[in-house]
Amino acid sequence: MKPVPLTGLIVTKLDGTSKGGMVVAIQKELGLPIKFIGLGEQPDDLQPFDAKQFAQALFEE
Repeated sequence: MKPVPLTGLIVTKLDGTSKGGMVVAIQKELGLPIKFIGLGEQPDDLQPFDAKQFAQALFEE
C-alpha cells in the first residue's frame, strides 16, 4: 500500500464547546493548512476555513 500525501485538513465538530485552540494546535503540529471546518452535522455545515475570521471569533465577547 502506498501512502497518499496530504495537502490540507478538514476539521469537523467545531460547533461544540472545545473549539478554538484545537485548530491552531493541529495546524501547528502537522504543518498543513486547514481547508474546511464543520460547524454542524449537515453537509451544508462544512464551510471553507477563513483564518482571519476564525481568529476574530476566538476573541469576541
